[in-house]
Amino acid sequence: MKKFTIIVPCYNAEKWIEQCILSALKQDYKNIEVIFVDNESTDRSVEIVENIKKDNDSLIMSSADNIYPNCWDEARSEGFRLMTGDYVLVMGADDFLDESFVTNCMNIIMMSP
Repeated sequence: MKKFTIIVPCYNAEKWIEQCILSALKQDYKNIEVIFVDNESTDRSVEIVENIKKDNDSLIMSSADNIYPNCWDEARSEGFRLMTGDYVLVMGADDFLDESFVTNCMNIIMMSP
């Protein structure tokens, strides 16, 4: 079974980050990794994700310098460095996934030549 990585770059997303991370972790596709990369948030985003991690050992947390404001480059690059999946999705910290999103993606990918 191919591994699927979900990278979540985050900068000040405390309003949405809990629902975002939980939707990534609750995928019905079982071979996934979720990587949260904080980009020097000044709100409670990291604290919220640390609380989620207590019950989810598979959640990977990291951080990246926020060199270019309003840009995902640093956080996305850190996620790419850490990932071990065969396929990857970078999702916004204010996005949410249906629980079958990765399964549907993988079904389409596996049907392609």
